[in-house]
Amino acid sequence: MTPKIPNQENLKDSKSDKDIYYYYDENNYPIFKTKEILKKSKKIIFYPYSINNNEGSIKSKRIQQIEFVDWEIKQIPSDFKTDGKYGLRTQRVKSFFSLLYSKYRNITTYKIGPNIQTKFTQTYIQFNWGELKQILAVIQKEKIAYDKERVFLINKELSKINRTLILKPRQLPAGELSRYLNKFNSFEKVTAQDLSALSGILDLIPPSVIESTSNFLRSKDKINEVYLEDVIEKYEKLLSSNKDNEKQWQDFFEKNSWILSHLFAYEVILREREAYVGGKTIGNDEGRLVDFLFANGFTDNFALIEIKTHKKDLLKKIPYRKPSAFSMSDDLSGGIAQCLDQKDIYLKDFGNKNPSFDPKCILIIGRKGTLDQNQKNCFELLRSNQKSIDIVTFDELLQKLKGLFQVIGYKN
Repeated sequence: MTPKIPNQENLKDSKSDKDIYYYYDENNYPIFKTKEILKKSKKIIFYPYSINNNEGSIKSKRIQQIEFVDWEIKQIPSDFKTDGKYGLRTQRVKSFFSLLYSKYRNITTYKIGPNIQTKFTQTYIQFNWGELKQILAVIQKEKIAYDKERVFLINKELSKINRTLILKPRQLPAGELSRYLNKFNSFEKVTAQDLSALSGILDLIPPSVIESTSNFLRSKDKINEVYLEDVIEKYEKLLSSNKDNEKQWQDFFEKNSWILSHLFAYEVILREREAYVGGKTIGNDEGRLVDFLFANGFTDNFALIEIKTHKKDLLKKIPYRKPSAFSMSDDLSGGIAQCLDQKDIYLKDFGNKNPSFDPKCILIIGRKGTLDQNQKNCFELLRSNQKSIDIVTFDELLQKLKGLFQVIGYKN
C-alpha cells in the first residue's frame, strides 16, 4: 500500500468501479472525503472543503458536492478547481453561484456536464455545460465592461484636479448599445432627457446604417414629441415667473439654442453666448456683449440676438394720444437702441475680418398677450417699421413651439 502523506489529499480506496480520496490530518488519519472518480460511469465527484489552519480541522463549503458528468478530470473547465481545495476558481463562476445561494438556500449539490439537460430539483441542480458556459460568458463581458467604466470614471475625476491627466475620447464599441438595451425589458421610467439623448444618437448615425421603416420614423417622431413636450413645459414655467429672470432665460436658450434657430428662414448655428462684438476703448473698457451670436453657414453672415425677459413692458400704459397711439416702453426703446449700437460696433470692429452683408438683429422681449386690442395694433405698427431689427415676444415664441409640437403629434 502506498504510504499516506499527512495534511493533504490521499487515495484511500481503489476499487474496480471507483477511486475514493480523503484528506489526511497530521496523524495520517482520514478525516474528510474529498473526491470520488467513478470509472465506469465517467463521473467525478468533488467535495469542496476549507481548512482551519489554526485548529487543523476541515469542513465542507456551502457547495458540498459538485458532480462532473461525462468528463475526464483533465477536461473539467478551468472555472473549477480540480486540485487542492475543490470548488470555484474564477470570478465569473463565483458571481453566478453566489446568486444561486440566495435563491436556492437548501441546495448543496450541483451536477455539470456537456451532455446532460439543465434541471432544477428539490435536492440538486444540474447544468448543461454549453448553457452554463454561455451564462458565464455574459457575466465575464459585463465584468470587463464594468472594469473599463470604473477605470474611466476614476481617470475622469482625477482629470478635474490634475491637469496633466488627459482623457482620451470614448467611442461606442460595435454592438455595445444593443447589448446594453437588451438588459432591460421595461422602459416605463424613461425620461424626456433619456429620449433626447437617444434622439441625439440617431442624428449622428450615418444614414447608410439606418433602416428607414415606418416604425423607425414613428419612433423618432415620438422621441421628438416627448422632448418638445418637456421643453414647452419648462418654457411655460419660466413664462409664469413673476421675477425678471433674464439669466434663467439665457441659460434656457443656451441649452435649447435650436428654438432660436426657428426665428430664421435659413440654416444657422450658435457660435457664442455673450459674444464680444467690439467697442473697447484704449483703456480696455466699454466693450459690447450680445446675448447670442448666430452664424449662417451658407453666407458667412451673422445674426445678433438680444434677450430681455417676459416681464418687460412693450408699450407705456397711458396712450400718447387716445385711443390707439402709444409710446414704446423704456425697455423696448432701450432694447432697440442696444441692438442698433451692437450692430454698429460689430460692423466697425469686425466687418472687414468677417464679411457681413447686413447682420440680422433680433430682440426678444415682453408678451404680446398682455396688450389690449388698441395696444396690439399700435405695437404691430411700431414693429413693422423697424427695418433693422426684428422684435419677437416670448409668448409668440411659445406659440411657435406649440405649433411644432402639433405638427409632430399629427404625424404620429
